[in-house]
Amino acid sequence: MKQATSGAVIGVGLLLLGAAVTQHDLNGNPLGPLRRSVPDFVVTSPRDAGPGTLRDAILAADRLSSRAHIQIAVERIAIESALPALTNARGTDIDSRPGSGTIDAAHQPIGAALQLNSPASSVRDLRIVNAHGTGIIVNAAGVELGSVSLSDSKLGLLLTAAARGCTIRAATFDRNETAVLAEPGVADVTLTGITFNSNSRAAFWFVSAPDNAGGSRSAAPGEPLPQERVRILDSTFTQNAAGVVLANQPTLIRKSHFTANRDSAVLVLGGAARIEDSEIRTTGGTAISVTSSHSVQLLHNTLADNSATAIMTRDSTVTIEHNALEHNGVGIVAIVSRDAVSPVIRDNTITQTTGDALVVIGGTTVVERNQVLENHGVALRTLDLVTDSGRVKATPQLDRNVFKGNAVDTPVTGDYKLAGNP
Repeated sequence: MKQATSGAVIGVGLLLLGAAVTQHDLNGNPLGPLRRSVPDFVVTSPRDAGPGTLRDAILAADRLSSRAHIQIAVERIAIESALPALTNARGTDIDSRPGSGTIDAAHQPIGAALQLNSPASSVRDLRIVNAHGTGIIVNAAGVELGSVSLSDSKLGLLLTAAARGCTIRAATFDRNETAVLAEPGVADVTLTGITFNSNSRAAFWFVSAPDNAGGSRSAAPGEPLPQERVRILDSTFTQNAAGVVLANQPTLIRKSHFTANRDSAVLVLGGAARIEDSEIRTTGGTAISVTSSHSVQLLHNTLADNSATAIMTRDSTVTIEHNALEHNGVGIVAIVSRDAVSPVIRDNTITQTTGDALVVIGGTTVVERNQVLENHGVALRTLDLVTDSGRVKATPQLDRNVFKGNAVDTPVTGDYKLAGNP
């Protein structure tokens, strides 16, 4: 019995030995068996090219027939041209030792600093700065980015249509023109715990023509978005020109914080989106703007201290429900010029706006069970939309709203004149 047990132990040991990976030099020659946690290639030179450089490590990793692991052990690498794309078919992992891992692309005139064409690759603890083109391009499925930083670049991260199933965690994007751009066709992408700060065009840009929209059926509150493509979770957007810009690409934003973004926090220019359990504060322009969209849901958000309008919708099928609006310039504005569109404004609390709390312009908007309290303007202003082509009468469906303590509690009617077609 003891001999059988010893044989089993020896067998397990041989299996573990067989599962070990082999370390290689930069020419791909084996250096001996090691555990999987040990890197295949260690970057020890800060130069652009030559022995021990990141460029040589990537070329060597691409030649392997097994998964590769590159570890950066130098503080700063100055590159003069784009690094080779990662093309290892089994995937490549890149990480950095503490205090290491900055790639400076200031002397690279064009192109991407790093391109990931290897499926299921990962990049962790890497910083890319001063890219005149793009910091990182993800052009393969299942890629993971963790604790990366991209700053002072024209475009921080490009997710191509091939980047399906990509996950980005705990990344930082500072002072880029655009932080993250997702191309039409990408799907199943998750960004979680991301910090976007002071990006001069937009933090997250996901835009396509209407023909590329993911689904057309309107979703009820609580239902999944039609063909949801991107999820932005637990992320922070601070002092960007625009936080999130979407058009015809269904996107979920949940438990995120938007503070002091200059033009808008979220801009939806078509298609579906859901923003829920998030905070939006001190936006310079309209905090959430929705135009010509369907299946847009704004649920359980807090919008406070935004100097202009907190939420504005125009010709969109949108549900605005269970939100708290405090100390904004104007609360909610809904503009409707087409009979097929009926926004729903339900169960919201609107307090202390500088101007009007609710403004309904044209169409049949559902306004029910809202608490509209102590605002400095009119509780509800209802305006017929007047254009060169005619008049769209405002006939909101009002039910069980509470208007109390406002400058004017009684609904006010009038006209809203708009030159040309709406």
